[in-house]
Amino acid sequence: MPSPSRPAAPYTPLLALPWWDTIGPFLTALVDDVAAALDVNPRSLYPFVTPFVLWCWQTKGLDLDRAKMFRRSRIESYVLNGMTGMSRGTKNTLRGKLLRVSEVVAPVIEPAPLNGIGRSTPTPPYDSKQRAELYSWSRTRGTYAARRDAAVLLALGLGAGLATRELLDVHRRDVSVDGTSVRVRDARRRSVPVEEGWRPVLRQQLADLAPDDCAFRPGRTGTSSGQVADFVRRTATDLDIRPARMRSTWLCWRLERNTPVDTLLAESGLHTYASLDRYRVFLPLP
Repeated sequence: MPSPSRPAAPYTPLLALPWWDTIGPFLTALVDDVAAALDVNPRSLYPFVTPFVLWCWQTKGLDLDRAKMFRRSRIESYVLNGMTGMSRGTKNTLRGKLLRVSEVVAPVIEPAPLNGIGRSTPTPPYDSKQRAELYSWSRTRGTYAARRDAAVLLALGLGAGLATRELLDVHRRDVSVDGTSVRVRDARRRSVPVEEGWRPVLRQQLADLAPDDCAFRPGRTGTSSGQVADFVRRTATDLDIRPARMRSTWLCWRLERNTPVDTLLAESGLHTYASLDRYRVFLPLP
């Protein structure tokens, strides 16, 4: 005859073994309640609930309290700060599981928006002091050619918000005669209006170029992503001069002026509203 079944041995996650005497009873009761509510095997919950509880208790110094630990905002903080080294897909999966546990043990009592996972932090824009430093840098280069290239770099970056590759691909024929717009010919083909203050710069600096000349550093025979960095490095400056920050500054200007979103998407070459929303963190509070 088969021997009578025995109760399953208590599960003790190795991760939490040194502290199990303290957090074990809390975790066991928590897992048992959630497993009963969701009709799942308790052992399937320990692998993701245990690291979260341990992080809340050790890193955040929280009491062993379900409601305090399983707030949506706490889970979001854990995903962003406590899951270092995990892939985007893993983070999404674990966050979903923790939120499901939260629905059982700590019903939502707070609005807590969920951030995108894996999306890089947008490059911060230049403030007014930094923009003044860039302008001064462009005016004090040692040769006429260097001053001209520095001015065009700022005009296409701060004035039109072009990404590095787009900026490098602009030819004289792509800039309107009056300097009011720039045509982008790559995969994000579009026409971009130039900020008013930078239009005279383009008119003046490009006036003597042939239609097929590159706007930035004319005379080069090819385009590579390091050409802007190489130009800046040769000027021996400590300033952080990058088209990415210029583009961020341009986008923030347009958002600050309440440019219609669809218009800004078309002019920037971005494809989603979420891409623009990332920059709102840099805008002044209303």
